[in-house]
Amino acid sequence: MEIGISTASLYPTLLEDALAQLIEQQVPVAELFLNTFSELSPALREKVKSQLEQSSIRAASVHPFTSVLESSLFFTSYTRRFEDGVELYRRYFDYAAQMGAKILVFHGNHRNTSRPPQRYYERFARLRQAAKEMGIVLAQENVYAHCSQDLTFLVEMRRYLGDEVEFVLDNKQALRGGQDPMEMARALGDRVVQLHLSDSAPGRDCLPPGEGNFDFAGYFSILKEKGYAGDGIVELYQNSYQSPQQLFQSRLFLQEIADGVFSSENNQI
Repeated sequence: MEIGISTASLYPTLLEDALAQLIEQQVPVAELFLNTFSELSPALREKVKSQLEQSSIRAASVHPFTSVLESSLFFTSYTRRFEDGVELYRRYFDYAAQMGAKILVFHGNHRNTSRPPQRYYERFARLRQAAKEMGIVLAQENVYAHCSQDLTFLVEMRRYLGDEVEFVLDNKQALRGGQDPMEMARALGDRVVQLHLSDSAPGRDCLPPGEGNFDFAGYFSILKEKGYAGDGIVELYQNSYQSPQQLFQSRLFLQEIADGVFSSENNQI
């Protein structure tokens, strides 16, 4: 398993400048976090694509800033907005494909909804099919204060959709939602395609890996048993660290643990 970093960890540094820092630090894999629509423009697409092609870094996933709008775009009764939302996300799928990324990270609906879960699953499946047609995996992330916060919701999503669903597991988001990351890994591990990683300690979360007490070795071991073959992405907030060097050191810390748990084979989707 390769450990990378999300460009979001360097927010508010511009996408291409954040990527340049990751390249300079020889980070092997990145999540590209799009922060505005202009980053889908041809000029900025070509700049980022050129950065990827001229370096050894690999884009694993794309994370759209419109995740904050997904409740309104995809889960209301206004069907025209849903169809427009699908067309908008086709732009992200196309972007991911151009960058060689395989995954589009999806947050989904907020928890304050009375709509039946089956409707959520069916809407997700329709959007997933649009992604699949463009060679992209639409992956549901577990997110605090969203429907996906609860493991029971995700397990039912898995049961309802069978093999037509994949997940991104975020250990920080699990803890914020009062969930056990280890249990999430056991229940969903065979359908997990990416990990978002940060450390934690009593009363604190979203720490740089290596500065808390989260059992990464145990976490990775559970996922290895489930056949996990994706990447690990360090995803921190701007106020989670004092200097970029902490961020880059945390990646090295995790890579050493991952190397000790997984084989040296290149584990990719």
